[in-house]
Amino acid sequence: MTSEVPSKGLEWTNLVLGAGLACAALAFTELPAAAWNAGIVGVLVACCSAVALYRYGAWAEWSNLALGCWAVAAPFLLGLGSAQAAMWTLVLVGLCVATIAIIQLSNGSKAQMLSRIKSDAT
Repeated sequence: MTSEVPSKGLEWTNLVLGAGLACAALAFTELPAAAWNAGIVGVLVACCSAVALYRYGAWAEWSNLALGCWAVAAPFLLGLGSAQAAMWTLVLVGLCVATIAIIQLSNGSKAQMLSRIKSDAT
């Protein structure tokens, strides 16, 4: 495991997306399930990204991947189809968070592979 973040810009993006989702929960107060879901998922995404910026670990990306997938699935599982704003906010932010996590995991594994090759060559 490397302690270097593959892309700090992407990690900051996920942090902002998480914070934005947590703040969006305030707009969904008429739908308690949507508000709680957006608030909790947003805070967790932001926290995982903040921790990854401080001390990177693949676990943070795996957590964000799972949270992003949950954000995409939650509107359908919680029956939020009638609340279009809440549904699309969760789906779009979830897709972005999950995609960034996949990119980070991919970049992290490439960096590990290159460092192993370099260490084996010496």
